Amino acid sequence: MVVAIFTSGKDKKETIVFLIKFYILFFFLFFILNYFGEYIVEVVAYLSYIFVKLIIPNAKIINNIIYLPNAEVEVIKECTGSFITSGILSLIILYSKNIKEFIIGLFFLLLAFFVNIFRIVLVCYYVNLYPKNPIFYHDIVGYIIILSLIPILVLGYLKVIDIIREGNNAIHKGKYLKNKS
Repeated sequence: MVVAIFTSGKDKKETIVFLIKFYILFFFLFFILNYFGEYIVEVVAYLSYIFVKLIIPNAKIINNIIYLPNAEVEVIKECTGSFITSGILSLIILYSKNIKEFIIGLFFLLLAFFVNIFRIVLVCYYVNLYPKNPIFYHDIVGYIIILSLIPILVLGYLKVIDIIREGNNAIHKGKYLKNKS
């Protein structure tokens, strides 16, 4: 998996270089996504609305505001998941060694996008049930979903890539050994 930061010598230098590249790319991608946030918010709001409609059939949407029977939820630029998307995309770009790994990473990025949609749907559900304290449910649901599912997705991506790389190494070693004998 990813080399630990507390290693010595060459591994530590590679890890530090990786982290520097990661943060530079992360901020670059974040500013791009943040710039287009006004357009992305409409997509996120509409997709969230589609799923909210499954559990609250009389929900309505106007622009980026989801109107529920007991409350309304505004999907704003910060709700688009641009921070998480930037982080995961930076990891995918820097960690992937070939197009196959990159495409697998994009699949995990898509899953992260839908985790964010799920978060908004859950916020709508709880805010509709308990409209007196919407900020509380927004914060609790957000922290639980983001702080549990996103790390699971990242670790899942890293594990899948490690399995693929181990399989590729075994195949190459196997071919090499077959040719030698």
